[in-house]
Amino acid sequence: MHRRIAAGLIALTLAAGLSACTGGVTSYADLERDQADKDRLPASTTGAGSDDPFTIDADSTRLVAVQGDTEIFLASATEQGQSRNCIIVFAETQPFRACGSGDRVGMSDSVNEYTVLSDAVVDTALDPAEDWTKISENVFTRPVQPTTSDTQ
Repeated sequence: MHRRIAAGLIALTLAAGLSACTGGVTSYADLERDQADKDRLPASTTGAGSDDPFTIDADSTRLVAVQGDTEIFLASATEQGQSRNCIIVFAETQPFRACGSGDRVGMSDSVNEYTVLSDAVVDTALDPAEDWTKISENVFTRPVQPTTSDTQ
């Protein structure tokens, strides 16, 4: 009887440990397809400069949406050896980006807000009443919301 209990406890401990190991993978449908020529960033934007903490994996970049003159890309990157996900926006001026880890990365310019959601939360993380528009499998946008200082 004690051996059965001990064996059961060991099996539960192993199962919990294995599930913890597999739970840390964050996936993005937009990054799963093969890279095409249109998905590649210019070499000068991959973040290999000495003052840039992020190194973008050039083979991971994907063009996920075009809105007028604005192109929106997703990419995988590293920061001091840690995996990150990046959104890179080429607007009329120079490109800008935000990188982070976890299920959500967000950024905004003077016109639009952008939010990237992992596959795990893409259907549940945003409130539909907040005017988000889905522009790819994982990217949402909406106009920048004016603050009270913008309206006074």
